[in-house]
Amino acid sequence: MAETGGRVQPQSAGPDARQKRWMSVEDALKLAREMLQAGRLDAAEKIAQDVAEARANNADAVHLLGVIAYRRNKLERAIKLVERAIELAPGAASFHANLAEMYRLRGRPELGLAAGERAVSLDPSNVQAWNNLGIIQFDRGDFARSEICYRKAIAGQEDFAHAWNNLGNVLVRLDREEEAHEAFARAISLLPSYSEAMVNDGLSFREEGRLDLAEERLRQAIQANPNNANARVSLAMLRMLQGDIRYGLPEYEWRLALPEIHRANLPGQPWRGEQIEGKRVFVYAEQGLGDVLHYLRFLRPLSMRRPASIVLQVQPGLQRLAELNFPFVNVVRNAPAAETIDVHCALMSLPLLLGFPVATAEAPAAYISAPADQVAEFREKFAAYPELKVGLVWAGNASHKYDHNRSMSAEYLLPLLKLPGCRFFSLQIGSKAADAQLLKEGVIDLSKDVSNMMATAGAIAALDLVIAVDTSLAHLAGALGTPVWTLLSYVPDWRWGLAEETTRLYRSMRLFRQPHRRDWPAVIAAVSDALAEKAAAHSRV
Repeated sequence: MAETGGRVQPQSAGPDARQKRWMSVEDALKLAREMLQAGRLDAAEKIAQDVAEARANNADAVHLLGVIAYRRNKLERAIKLVERAIELAPGAASFHANLAEMYRLRGRPELGLAAGERAVSLDPSNVQAWNNLGIIQFDRGDFARSEICYRKAIAGQEDFAHAWNNLGNVLVRLDREEEAHEAFARAISLLPSYSEAMVNDGLSFREEGRLDLAEERLRQAIQANPNNANARVSLAMLRMLQGDIRYGLPEYEWRLALPEIHRANLPGQPWRGEQIEGKRVFVYAEQGLGDVLHYLRFLRPLSMRRPASIVLQVQPGLQRLAELNFPFVNVVRNAPAAETIDVHCALMSLPLLLGFPVATAEAPAAYISAPADQVAEFREKFAAYPELKVGLVWAGNASHKYDHNRSMSAEYLLPLLKLPGCRFFSLQIGSKAADAQLLKEGVIDLSKDVSNMMATAGAIAALDLVIAVDTSLAHLAGALGTPVWTLLSYVPDWRWGLAEETTRLYRSMRLFRQPHRRDWPAVIAAVSDALAEKAAAHSRV
């Protein structure tokens, strides 16, 4: 927008105050933007603040302060400043476009959507506004509208590499893989060092099962940017999926550099695997519930190193279960004071630090027990049913990056309900719990009875079998030693490998794999055959 005119005295360009000179608001803000581009946030902020103080209604200065706050990761302050800038200049499309992205990052998608739509209505030629709106639509799961937005951005600026990359991502979700690869290739041709586009292309090849091409793209991404943590973690998981633990496990430590892994203000020094006898150790859970349940087994080998104490930080939902099963550990919700800890490490780093890889860390038949009172309560509840008692889980956390691959519709399970000798119970929780209605009277809904992990553990321990997609409940069943059949996508999470029907990770687990992408009917057919045999054997007992 046009500046309001007037003059302001910005921060001196040099150490001598006599070097200060008067300049126009336009020149001052231009200088501030140049400072921002150069990464000199303090200098940019000082100039923008001078303008804002001298001209209280200067929307551009207030907006620039918001952008600077955003660059400093002060998102709430950034939002308030940009909201104020919009009050001063409601017709500035770029302000609305930036606010849309800030709302998105703050977890306020509906406000982000409204701001994004306002931006493109004010200025349909604003390609960044279209790109930001496309990202919001992608996050909302509206892939068709997301594609439209990205194509609008590209139509306005054909060499917009980031929009081409984003278009590739949405085309993957629309199952138009070849078009997606073309979009990623276009992004990389426009920006040859575009490491993230190479990663996205590699991950698309991985989902298709084209693992050689996936590895080629991921290695290209690392060559373009050796510090790209996403590329290095993705390659580590790809190699571990194929059984190469020796390469993958150390490289997997790059996950700790990912922005979604929060490691601020950790007490003590990082543990590197050295002697810790007599040391006070803090272990923190940095990923999902399933990962925590999987890796809790390593607390006992850790205790064999004779540390003075072990403090474990886990999600609130797992706290009581961890306290019950690992009495030698002090389980906390928040990080302890720095002076009480000598060393810290991530829970999922324990196998590397302890010197044995995940693939060879065969767990005991059960390393977690459910609360006895909860087990007794569910056994009493189930006593009325003489049939084989089977728990069902068909969906995981919808926010998981690969949930579109690992979760299924409840309707796929309908063929199982026709089998004689089985009584089915829904263990499904969250937004998909209501889908139990799709299974009609064939399933008893336990969602209200398993509202916490302790109750869920009790229910699972009282069942004869759990059939679940790759979620935390599958891990919980395996850790409890309850027979569990885990239903896997065509290219599953790295820990399950590519071909085996059993896993060393959980002795009570059997793996059922898609023979082709998204071929859940084939999986259910195999499960149905196996379940018929198990039910028949149960009826003979």
